[in-house]
This record gives sequence, structure tokens and C-alpha cells, in this order.
Amino acid sequence: EFDWFKSGKFNMAHECIDRHCRTPRKNKLALIYTDGERVEKYTFEDLMRLSNRFANVLTRLGVTRGDRVFVFTPRTPACYIGILGILKIGAIPSPLFEAFMTEAVRDRMQDAAAVALLTTQSLLERVPEGELPSLKHVILVGGGGKAEGKHRAWDAEMEKSSEHFDTVWLGREDPLILHYTSGSTGKPK
Repeated sequence: EFDWFKSGKFNMAHECIDRHCRTPRKNKLALIYTDGERVEKYTFEDLMRLSNRFANVLTRLGVTRGDRVFVFTPRTPACYIGILGILKIGAIPSPLFEAFMTEAVRDRMQDAAAVALLTTQSLLERVPEGELPSLKHVILVGGGGKAEGKHRAWDAEMEKSSEHFDTVWLGREDPLILHYTSGSTGKPK
């Protein structure tokens, strides 16, 4: 039974991860990742703590409830941790398929007035930052970024962030996720 049935408020990161940390499931596996060379395992509690850290990163950067944050990464743990952290602050995550080229990225991010982006250094080459006036923050996974300014390093930002976060609760009318169609018959919808 979901917690929103009792409270009338919801947060999908809470429903998917955090509520399980109040039960014996907190130590159960919630995510297993492999890239053929390594295997990473994350419990519900691991994901709660890591997504809390990313929620604190975004909050420190000034990202707030209702802001659109795009995720343009391969399907690695950082992708899922990032989406959960975005949800925790009440912002609206929008995943971008990693095969998208510049035009598809620009169209979606311009349309949504994206304020932040989670990506990698190699995928950043397809992001036309000069054509995205709303984009204020870029968090780079796997290298790149600086201690201050627009481009921040995922590892450094996560390291200086707390594992504790007070989840932002939403109502039924609040937007949850922004997903575009492929646009195969014209502009994405």
C-alpha cells in the first residue's frame, strides 16, 4: 500500500525507494548494474542515501520544485540516482535517449526551458548550450566539471552533500515527469 493513500501527498522517489527503508527491505537489493566488466549492487538504503545526496546537490545549486531537469546519460547507476534525486526535490525529470543528436536535444530542452542537465563529458558535445538560455547548471558524471560555475563534477558535488534530505511532497495536480515522443512524424510531442 502506497503512503500517498494515507497522506494525500506523494513523491515517487519516496514511494519507490525511501518507504522501503523503514522496513526490513532496506537491505534488499533494489538495483543491480553491470557493464560486462563490473557489477554494482545497490540496496534500497543505498539508493535512498545517494539520491538524497543528489537532491542536496540540486538544492544547493538553486533548482526547485517544478524546475525541469534533463538526464542525458547512459543507463548507469548515476542515471537512476539522478532521476530519484530530481523527484525528491519536486523538480520534473526528463530523460533523453543517449543516441539523440544535437537537434533532438535542443528541441526538447528549449521547449521545456530546462534549468539543469545531468550528463557526461562525451554527451555534452551534443548539447548546444548557447541555444539554451534557461540552462544554468550542468552536472558531469565520470569526469569534467569544476568546483564552481555552470559545469560541476558529479563526484565532487556528491561528496560534499549530505545523505539526509527532507523530501518535497506533491499534490495530485503537480507534474511528475516530462517525456517526449520520438518525433518520427514531426516535432516531438
